[in-house]
Amino acid sequence: MKRSELYEKVWASPMTKLAAELGISDVGLAKACRRHAVPVPPRGFWAKLKAGQKPPRTALPTPELDVVVHFATSDPEERARQQVIERRRVEMLRADAASAERRPPLEFTANLEGAHPLVKATQRYCERIPAMIERSKRRGVHAWSQAKPEDMPPLEQHGRYNLFHRGFLNINASLASMDWILRFHATILRGLTDGGMTIARREASVGRFSRQADEAAVEMRFKGETLTFSFSEGYRRIRLDAAEIARRKKESPWASEYETRPSGNLTFSIRGSEHQASKGWQGTQEKLQGLADEIVRTAFKLMSLQPQLRREREERAATARRAEELRAQEERHRAARAEQLKQAFLMMEADACVRHLKAFLDRLEQNAAGLQPPLDERAKVWVEVVRRELEARNPADEILRECLSVPCWGSWPPAWWPREHSHAQNEG
Repeated sequence: MKRSELYEKVWASPMTKLAAELGISDVGLAKACRRHAVPVPPRGFWAKLKAGQKPPRTALPTPELDVVVHFATSDPEERARQQVIERRRVEMLRADAASAERRPPLEFTANLEGAHPLVKATQRYCERIPAMIERSKRRGVHAWSQAKPEDMPPLEQHGRYNLFHRGFLNINASLASMDWILRFHATILRGLTDGGMTIARREASVGRFSRQADEAAVEMRFKGETLTFSFSEGYRRIRLDAAEIARRKKESPWASEYETRPSGNLTFSIRGSEHQASKGWQGTQEKLQGLADEIVRTAFKLMSLQPQLRREREERAATARRAEELRAQEERHRAARAEQLKQAFLMMEADACVRHLKAFLDRLEQNAAGLQPPLDERAKVWVEVVRRELEARNPADEILRECLSVPCWGSWPPAWWPREHSHAQNEG
C-alpha cells in the first residue's frame, strides 16, 4: 500500500489489530513504519480516544514522498498467500471491459450544471475563498479570534488548500487547478451514480458506547459495500530567481532562497475497508482526465472484490484464532503435566515422611513400657491417636486424591490427562 495509506490506517486502528488484518506481525508493522518514517500513535492514544478525548495526530512528514510500502514476512506460506491474493486482485482489476457492466464512455464535464450536490457545495465554498483570504489578511494576527468559523479560509500548505470541511469533497489542492478538479469530480461522480452508486459524506463521530473514532470521509456506497475517495495535489521545492531572492533578502536577511509550490502532480485515491480493495491514480490533468472511465470501472470492480477480500481476511483471522486456541490449550496441557511432576515429588517426600513416622511410632510404643506410670499408658494412647490420624489423613494419599480430582467448577478429564486416554474413555 502507499505510505499515506499506511499512515491513515495506523491512526485509525491499533497496531496489533492492523497487523492481523495485513497478515503480518505487529513487530513487522512497526519496522515498516519506522523504515518509511510513518509516525504511529503514542502510548495511551487509544485509551484517551476511548475516554472521549481527541488526542492530536502527528503529521506525516514529507507527504509528497508517497512511495509504496512493502511488508516483510519470514513465513514463506504467508508470502505465497499474499502473492496469490495480490495476483487475484490485479487480475480482477485488469479484467476485460466486456466482462464488466456495460457503460457508455464518460464525456468529461464542461461545466458544473447538474453536478452532484457535493461538487456544487464545494464550488460555492471555493468561490468564497479569495474574499475570505483577503479579509483574513486585513485582520492580521487576530484573524482567527475575530472571524466566525464559517468565514475563515481553509488551511493552506505549500500553496494548496484543504477543502475537507463539513459538506464538501475531500480535496487538497491549489485554487488555480480547482475549476478542472471540480469538473473532474463531477465527471467521476456522474459515472458512479449512473451505475447505481450513492455518493455521500460521512461526518466524523465517536460511538456512543464503543468510543471508537469514526473519521470524516466521502463515501461511495453500492450494494452494502462502501469505499472512500480523496483528491490531492503534490508540491515541489524550487529555487527563486536572483531578483526575487534579492527582494526577499531586503525584507528579511533570513529569507530562504527556495519556495514550495503546487507541483501539478495530482492523485485520485479510492480506499476500501479491506486494504487490498484500494487503488490510486497519479498524473497531470490530461492524464487523469483520460483515466476517468478506468476509475469508474475500477470503483465498481473494487466494490465486487471487497466482500471476497473480507471473507478471506475473516477466514484467515478465524484460522489464526483457532491456531492460537490450540497453542494456548497445548500450553495449558504442558503446564498441567509439569505440575503433576512437582506433585509427584511432593507425594514421594510425604510418603517417605510417613514411613519414617510409622517407624518412629513403633519405637516410641516399645519405649513407652519403660516410662513411669501414668506416663507409660498415656504414651501408648498418644501413639494410637497419632496412628489413627495418620491412617485417616495420610499426606501422601491427600496429595494423590488432589491430583486425581477436579474442582467443583471443572469437569473430567483434567488438562494433564493424555488425549489418547480421553479418546479411549469416550469410546468406552
